[in-house]
Amino acid sequence: MNKKYSWGMLSSPALKNLADQGAVVLMPVGAIEQHGPHLPVATDLITAEWVSFLTAEKLDAKGVPAVVAPSFAIANSMHHMSFAGSLSIEPRTFIQVLLEQCRAIAAQGFRKIALVNGHGGNTAPLATALIEINRELGFPVFVVPSTGGVDETPFLTDQPSMMHSGEVETSIILAYDESLVDPSYLDLQGPIESPIGYEDDGSISTFHRMESHTRNGIMGASYAATKEKGLALVAAYSDKIADVLSDPLLWALPV
Repeated sequence: MNKKYSWGMLSSPALKNLADQGAVVLMPVGAIEQHGPHLPVATDLITAEWVSFLTAEKLDAKGVPAVVAPSFAIANSMHHMSFAGSLSIEPRTFIQVLLEQCRAIAAQGFRKIALVNGHGGNTAPLATALIEINRELGFPVFVVPSTGGVDETPFLTDQPSMMHSGEVETSIILAYDESLVDPSYLDLQGPIESPIGYEDDGSISTFHRMESHTRNGIMGASYAATKEKGLALVAAYSDKIADVLSDPLLWALPV
């Protein structure tokens, strides 16, 4: 974490100056939930924060001031609550707290807010929250996946894209701090597909608990993870997000 871009580490006058400059505010939105027997429960939060700080640096290098707001840490992980260590809040609480956090940021004069989401379970409540947030604030607040929408296929060997606790996430945490990853990952994997094929092709969706997908909390090829893959992935994610958020047309869109 580069303290230069951390809201909590900056002084009040420094933040006032950033607001006056029209800085982009990046808010990491993560989760605290099980990530198999080998990864920390803060994996999604770590990813969202790391990508946010990398993006802030890259925006700054493009001449776009940026700051990383305090993270939204405990979010929608209802589907993981049967696994030890998982924490969650009700979707309605999620929406209300996020609205109030964005309202507070806007009250300080910021008009460019991007929610960097590191957890798939947050997608639905975030989409709902934006309806209320944008209507109230009068300017567009955006959700950006921490992956930046990057095609991960060229980076991976044993799974097609991001999957829970698999090749992608294990690689990212190895790159972030190898000591956080239990060496057992070298022998771990989970299913690649959901038990209902219709969900994989996008023709149907529902809510069900994670144990309906996996017994060990993993989906994908944890064993295939490497530190090098993780570094390449977060670099690609932050490059893409910085490119998108530095486009002035984005912030001129009407609500």
